[in-house]
Amino acid sequence: METPLVRVLMCLALLSPAALRAEETPPEAPVSRPRTVLLLGDSLIVTSFGEALEERLNGQPGVRAVRRAKSSTGLARPDFFDWMQVGREEVEKHQPDVVVVIMGGNDGQGLTDGQGKAMAQWGASHWTATYRQRVEDFLGVLEAPGRRVLWVALPITGLPRFERKLGIIRAVLREAVSARGGAVHLDTRPFFTDPRGTLLKEAPVDGFRKPMRLRMEDGVHFTLAGGRYFAGKVHPEVVRLLEAPAPAAPAEPEAPAVCREPEADLSLVPLVFTRP
Repeated sequence: METPLVRVLMCLALLSPAALRAEETPPEAPVSRPRTVLLLGDSLIVTSFGEALEERLNGQPGVRAVRRAKSSTGLARPDFFDWMQVGREEVEKHQPDVVVVIMGGNDGQGLTDGQGKAMAQWGASHWTATYRQRVEDFLGVLEAPGRRVLWVALPITGLPRFERKLGIIRAVLREAVSARGGAVHLDTRPFFTDPRGTLLKEAPVDGFRKPMRLRMEDGVHFTLAGGRYFAGKVHPEVVRLLEAPAPAAPAEPEAPAVCREPEADLSLVPLVFTRP
């Protein structure tokens, strides 16, 4: 007759050493996916600003930054460079958590379609509406559940004729981006003006001992120091979006309540007996 002790000893003998080791080995912690930031834009992303922002982001643990940029481009001329197609390819390839966009400085011109056919001439009454629709379509390409888009406003240049164009473009971009739930518009004017609103030509920059010139001779593009300065201003906004809770998905509509007639309670119906 087997005793309880004998049964326990028999069970222990049946356990293999491998099974015992598996019991003792704690499960491995899941490896977290690095958060990805995709930088998209024109020559400002090609040059020092884009380089410095990418470098800062890649210097953070758990963050991966990638850039796709093309000089002299925007949303005006998809026959020259189709940002709709390129943006779609890039988000599908990298599945970013945050997309940073800066473009529009080359868009003060007539709008064409992908085959070069004129859609709206610069200065025409319907140019603004056509351009805004193009911006909204581009945002629709970039957006996805849980993803944020940070649209960086075109920095002030101090060039009067160019600023007249940029003022129109900035206004359209600000309105279109601000209307989207998963997108954030970053105003850059405070980065490049003093408290009186005067354009900054020099500023203190990390890594340099004295205030440095921010712009190149064209008044638009940034020097090496200016790119670092600009990246230092935008970087905290990108980090904030990386750390912010993902946008909540739209709530599913509740099914309408259905009213039904109450069922009869047969248990309360009196039983009537009749004589045969």
